[in-house]
Order: sequence, then structure tokens, then C-alpha cells
Amino acid sequence: MKYYLCAVILLLCFTKSYSQNSDLNKTHNIKATFLGLGYAYEHPISSKIALNGEIMLGGAFGYSLWGGDYWLVAPVLRFEPRYYYNRTKREQKGKKLIHNAGNYLSISIDHQLGDISIGDNAESISSYSIIPKWGLKRCIGKNWIFEFAAGIGTYKEEHFDWETAVGLDLKIGYSF
Repeated sequence: MKYYLCAVILLLCFTKSYSQNSDLNKTHNIKATFLGLGYAYEHPISSKIALNGEIMLGGAFGYSLWGGDYWLVAPVLRFEPRYYYNRTKREQKGKKLIHNAGNYLSISIDHQLGDISIGDNAESISSYSIIPKWGLKRCIGKNWIFEFAAGIGTYKEEHFDWETAVGLDLKIGYSF
């Protein structure tokens, strides 16, 4: 956990020193997912690299053999450096670049703070995940955005070892 915090602090310092000459924009977004809602702030650090930070309230539902259905609501913090690799190509083709529209490669670092359980069979568990992803972000109209990202990485729950994880993001949001 110490290494995670050190990496975040170093990247934030790097952000302040190199954010002056950037083609990317600072963006604030409210995003809705299949089972959650969140706020995201994206800060450019170069013409193709941005740091995306998100606070989400995600959800899950399931069925337990020990007693029935359950719902979980979990606050999630995400730190995600993004490399927008096709900005020049999109600009040459006359495609939209507002709100940092484009394809990107990222490393999504999530910390789920523990669940707020609804139902008798749900447990409150804190977890971490690190998932490299390929994604795309598109503008719909002037302020609406669509995001999709997918990847395979690893995650760890409170009392268990690191395991393989699949990351899939599908979000619709409003950028202001």
C-alpha cells in the first residue's frame, strides 16, 4: 500500500510541472454505469497523457446458497493514467477531440472501500485491483460522453491472495 501512495504522490507532482503545454483538456464528468454512479476528473500532463481520478458508488447483486438474494453498494476510488494514442490521427480526419475523445491505453488502479450490505448474505469486504485496459471515449453532442474499456489484470480481497480479474467499463456521462 505504501508503494501505491508513493506512486500517486509522484505522479501528482509530475502533473503540476508538465501540464502547461497540453492538447488534452481538464474535464469534470458525472458518469453512470450499469450498477453505479460516479464523478471523474481528468487532468492532462502532456499532449497525449492524462491522469483520470474517479470516485464511484458501485453496486452488485447476487444469490447465495446460504440464504437468498443480496445487494451490495460499494464506494470505489480509481486512479488511472491514460495514454491517448490516436489524437493526431483523429485530428487529421476531422473527428471530435472535445472532452478528450479518443482511444486510450490505461492502468486502472481501484480501491473498493468496503461494502454497505443490503440483505442477510452480503459481507463488507475491502479490495484492490490493478487492471491494464484498452478503452475509447466518444462525445455525443456537445457535453455527453460514452466510455468503454476492457482488460485483464489482478485483484485482492481483504483476507485472500491476488487473483486474476477481468475489468469492463461501460459508462455514459455528462462532461462540464
